[in-house]
Amino acid sequence: MMADQNSVTTDDVKYRRLLLILLSTATFFEGYDFLLINLVLPLIQKDFNISISTLGVSVSIIAVGTIVAFLVVRLGDRYGRRPMLQFTIFAYTLFTACTAFSQGLASFVVFQFLARIFLVGEWGLATVMIAEEFPEKSRGMGIAVVQSMAGFGAVMAGALYPLVAHESFGWRGMYLIGLAPLILVGIMRSRLRETARYTRTKAARTEAAPSFFLPWKKPYGYYLFWVSMMWILAYVTYTANQVFWVHHVVNGRGWNEQMVSRALIIAYLLGISGFYVAGRCLDWLGRKKTAIAFFACGTVATFCAFQTTSGMAITVSLFFMTFFTGAFLPVSSSFTTEIFPTEIRANCLAWSNNLLGRIGMVAAPAIVGFIAAPMGGVGNAVTLLGLAPILAAGIVLVVLPETRWRAMTDFMSDGFHREEEKKDP
Repeated sequence: MMADQNSVTTDDVKYRRLLLILLSTATFFEGYDFLLINLVLPLIQKDFNISISTLGVSVSIIAVGTIVAFLVVRLGDRYGRRPMLQFTIFAYTLFTACTAFSQGLASFVVFQFLARIFLVGEWGLATVMIAEEFPEKSRGMGIAVVQSMAGFGAVMAGALYPLVAHESFGWRGMYLIGLAPLILVGIMRSRLRETARYTRTKAARTEAAPSFFLPWKKPYGYYLFWVSMMWILAYVTYTANQVFWVHHVVNGRGWNEQMVSRALIIAYLLGISGFYVAGRCLDWLGRKKTAIAFFACGTVATFCAFQTTSGMAITVSLFFMTFFTGAFLPVSSSFTTEIFPTEIRANCLAWSNNLLGRIGMVAAPAIVGFIAAPMGGVGNAVTLLGLAPILAAGIVLVVLPETRWRAMTDFMSDGFHREEEKKDP
């Protein structure tokens, strides 16, 4: 175990708690926004008088912003994690506010596209920061805790969903709600410090910043490719069920906004526990076993959520879908932050999660929009895409190394996991 993790002071513990609070607060409102667009899709479709295929393409265009976030995340290796976090939250807040004043589909798509760039950029940088500040034994749980707060943000969005039925408030007011707290979070971020790993690595390296293609050098390029494939497959299912579940139950099952709100609150409040269970399993059972189990169960849960017909069965299925597919994020993040050294960690997360992985997020809504009619509805289309995590589980099983309790390396020259077989602490 590395020296900086051997001696833990009271100040270290206090700072990690502060870090969790600040980053979790931001993630809360990010989760609110991510679910919000899915909640308002039926309203957007009606308001702007567009078809389901146009709606699917529009969501895919917005999702392209998550790919462009690659540029923001990789700048974390050049300018540091802390300043880029402060910048992303400011920009995200600005474009979220602009969304509320959209005058048509085009402006809505543009503002949400820009907001996605910085929202996802912030998420990626926060994940890297947690991974670098937390010790090996609790790193998985730390990542899970921060990312789980997105579920609570989704609960708030679900609870407020009935308000969109009122003309005086509507979907525009839903976007304005997330504005003021995000400004507060930006102010609170001033209390964050740069990670010690990044500071040490920046001082020691000879170049201003790692080159664009450095992560693809041996031996990391091989793992970067397969980690990227894992992200693509995970995002295909995660995005499809998140985007189209509300549309499915409203238009396919005849639910009203009260029924949607009640189901979302119940399912998300309970389903959030999946993040914590996954975090505990990551640190206890290991990354590989946890990933395989959650990917496989996510496929089954997605099938049930979109194929059941009774109200109670749909709600229960939504809970399990939230439980397992939501945990795709901390599970995949653990591999991504632990396989690669500090020198290229943010760059690798940008390549695998944002530039390549988000292809799945971009493609999923458009695919569902185009195949929904020939397959007999949105539910059947999403069910088909729900098979993708099975392939992701295969990648984890065959290709990726176990990274539980490994000491993180700082430079590519340190060798590929010099402590490949760490003993349990």
